[in-house]
Amino acid sequence: MPLMPEPQDQFAASIASEAVEILEDHLLFPGGYLLPLSARGAGVPGMTDRPWSRLTADVFYPNLPVIYSLALRREPPDVLRGSLRARRTLFEGFMMALAEKTGRRPSMAERSADHAMDAAESELTFGKPAFQIALMSALFVERNRFEEAEAARRVIESILRARGLTAQRLFYIAERALHHFQPGGKLFPGLDEPTLFLEETLPLLPAPSRQVLPVEDSVWIGTHARDGRDVHFSFTKGLDPAVPPPPHATTLILGEPGAGKTSLLRWIMLQRLLQGRTVISIDPEGENNKLCEAVGGKVVPAGIPEDKETCLIHPLQGENPAELLLAVRFLIAALAGESVLSPGVQAALHEAVKRRWERRPGAMSIAEFVETLGTINAPEAAMPLALLRPFMRGGLFEGFFDRPKSLLSPHFPTGQWWNFDLSSLREENRAIVHSVLAWFLYHAVTVGKQPPVLSTVEGMDIFIDEGWRLLRSGPFTDLLDELGRRARKRGVGVTLITHLPADLMKNPTSLSLASTAFIGRLGPDEAFAFYRSLGVPESEARRNAETTSRLPPRVFLAAPSAGRGALFPVLVAIPPTWIQFWKQLGATGVTR
Repeated sequence: MPLMPEPQDQFAASIASEAVEILEDHLLFPGGYLLPLSARGAGVPGMTDRPWSRLTADVFYPNLPVIYSLALRREPPDVLRGSLRARRTLFEGFMMALAEKTGRRPSMAERSADHAMDAAESELTFGKPAFQIALMSALFVERNRFEEAEAARRVIESILRARGLTAQRLFYIAERALHHFQPGGKLFPGLDEPTLFLEETLPLLPAPSRQVLPVEDSVWIGTHARDGRDVHFSFTKGLDPAVPPPPHATTLILGEPGAGKTSLLRWIMLQRLLQGRTVISIDPEGENNKLCEAVGGKVVPAGIPEDKETCLIHPLQGENPAELLLAVRFLIAALAGESVLSPGVQAALHEAVKRRWERRPGAMSIAEFVETLGTINAPEAAMPLALLRPFMRGGLFEGFFDRPKSLLSPHFPTGQWWNFDLSSLREENRAIVHSVLAWFLYHAVTVGKQPPVLSTVEGMDIFIDEGWRLLRSGPFTDLLDELGRRARKRGVGVTLITHLPADLMKNPTSLSLASTAFIGRLGPDEAFAFYRSLGVPESEARRNAETTSRLPPRVFLAAPSAGRGALFPVLVAIPPTWIQFWKQLGATGVTR
């Protein structure tokens, strides 16, 4: 009569032959690899230098998907006391025989072990609870990430060795892990599990996490890599609504190429768009064009529009002569630099604006201003005339400013995505396009042409990809500083991503001060310099920098604004439906 398998073996017997392959030190499932790891340590319960007393739950958080299992079973005090007494008797007899035969006296370590066994036996006699512990951990990754998980397992092993424990990962460990992790499996796989007192097991239990509920304008980032809770982020309340709000509604996303910065940016952008916000994105590579158009947004080219009746913007607008003069000065400075605005040139511009406003108040075209400026009898008027003529109606560059219709206006519809595609930007018109964007953002955001924001889910958000390019542009450096200072009061969220955090330190703006940051994988030196710029103490900055240099893709260290809380790892979780949608559109840089 064939023997029936034990209940704990039925799972393996039914699926292992087809679905699970037990390899030398890991398991192969249809969906990926499971890399188990256990630990073995010696010592006596209660000894201060016992390896288990130095083990904490933090060891098993390598910033990868990990199963961490801790099984406790209270042992009968009488059985443990008898076992411990037998061990102590044998130990003392061995030491006594050794002293009689060789004259050797017990060492301090041996006397300490004897005292620890004596103390443990006394505590068990008085009813102190003790537990048998089974510790098993395992990393689970997709098939194409095996090397990454193997490296993380080696890191855990090195930490275990540093704390006096021996890591176990052989074939029989993998086989027992299959039984240990299955529902209803064997919690104690028979690996020489130790006996511990309760205070020795407490460091192995992860600290309970406090629930953090989202606020009205929160977006979902992903999951806390240690606590497992959902992580929500708000431009107005930060990462935790229970602490004081951040002083600036600005966010930095940092990391090396491939860390997942663009995907995190898209994920935040789309959620804000679904909340009814107006989204403005500056896209140096044109990666978001198809996605923007697919959700009803508008792509703005970095050059003259194809429509012969449409230009980029009408820059000479103002509600009074003073505003119009400022617009004229801004345009001249954008075309030739602030050095051309000599007192004589400014006087000529002032007189031309005054004459034009007295004759006909309101906005004007470049051609109308050139006509008025030509009536000024002053030699200083010749230089701005020469600058503006190519951009007036009929000039070679009229498509930038002087056509009947314009793509950009401070009075834009709400709840729409505007993506500025800078991929076709040419060196000869780089300064003009940057100035156009600076003019538009300044008037649309900081001047505040829109009605007051009545709700946290109304208003505008600005997202700047590859921000290092713009941080090296004169007009944009000043503009970013202005946006960072005024964004929160205007209900505007500003997000900047870059892989060169050194540019933030070379050009200190309000974006680099008191900003919430998501830091992906960076070199240890770059990361250390950035953490120090945030005011993090040197020792903590070095630890954070070492952690940052080993972060896998899609994992970011969240740094609350102005040090309002400790840094913590976040695993960015984007629904597969969205990722599939991006891939269908041919979007680049999408993480798995």
